[in-house]
Amino acid sequence: MGQTGNSCTEINAKAAYAVLQGLEDVDILIHRSPDGDCVGGGYAIYYILKALGIRSRVVCADPIPEMFSEITQEVVFEDFQPKMHISVDVADRKLFGDLPAEDADAEILLCIDHHISNTHYAKQLFWNPDSSAACEVLFWMMKENGLELTREIARCLYVGMATDTGCFQFSNAGAETFAAVGEIKRAFPDLPYARLNRELFILKTQGRIRLDTRLMQNIRISENGAVALIYLPYQWMEELHVSADEVDGVANLPMQIIGVEIGITCKQQPDGSYRISMRGGEHADVSAVCKQFGGGGHIKASGCTIHEGEPEAVCKQLMDTAEAMLKS
Repeated sequence: MGQTGNSCTEINAKAAYAVLQGLEDVDILIHRSPDGDCVGGGYAIYYILKALGIRSRVVCADPIPEMFSEITQEVVFEDFQPKMHISVDVADRKLFGDLPAEDADAEILLCIDHHISNTHYAKQLFWNPDSSAACEVLFWMMKENGLELTREIARCLYVGMATDTGCFQFSNAGAETFAAVGEIKRAFPDLPYARLNRELFILKTQGRIRLDTRLMQNIRISENGAVALIYLPYQWMEELHVSADEVDGVANLPMQIIGVEIGITCKQQPDGSYRISMRGGEHADVSAVCKQFGGGGHIKASGCTIHEGEPEAVCKQLMDTAEAMLKS
């Protein structure tokens, strides 16, 4: 713990809660293209602050997907002018996206995170890069400070840990993850875990099923079978009436193939740029690959953005870089 070169101080659980206690009229910033961990973490902090009598709201540059309505539907945020800002599950400021003016350039007093690629952009950082999710970091912060685990917070934290571990399939699900989930389930055995898992990981629209079929029919696999890439043209989403939030899970499709060590998903955006998601097997560090394109994340799950280029050239560059990493 201590001061970093970017004037960011790493703090412990006690100090992080002290920061939360001192907040006033706070915007909780989460990353663009929101997933279950940033949504669950953001709303969990909202409930923590609400118990302290502190007004807050979760702010995201993109709409929160309908699949997380179990978390969001019960909350109506108050209208206020923010005085302070914190973030959760955001490793880099550029991941905020296009925020409202009052949030875009604000000083971030505290970042709660679990990404090894965190750039220490906040004034203070409470993190654990060994944790599966920001929601896991939040669970143990609450535990250490003796905070009440309410039903609403338990649901938020479960969704965050479940989604960031692929329903506890990925290697980032450690002993502390299962311990946290075990405590949540013991405290609230009647939460609809099975229904949540089905909605988050199994159910798909007809359009998404057709899209998956098209993607797998056009998958690119390296000569040695270790790298697989799927390219998703934006036009396909329009043709099949598939929304942006529906395609988050396609990043896992290449990893379903036996022998694949690096799975790459290249999604074309409306502006012609490409959002890249990578997943790694036992011997791959996809964070190292994504860093070569200005991105990052976890060793086994990372992402980046490529702003220009023809699709064929972009896909070839991604596959060549991934193959080179495996050979190094």
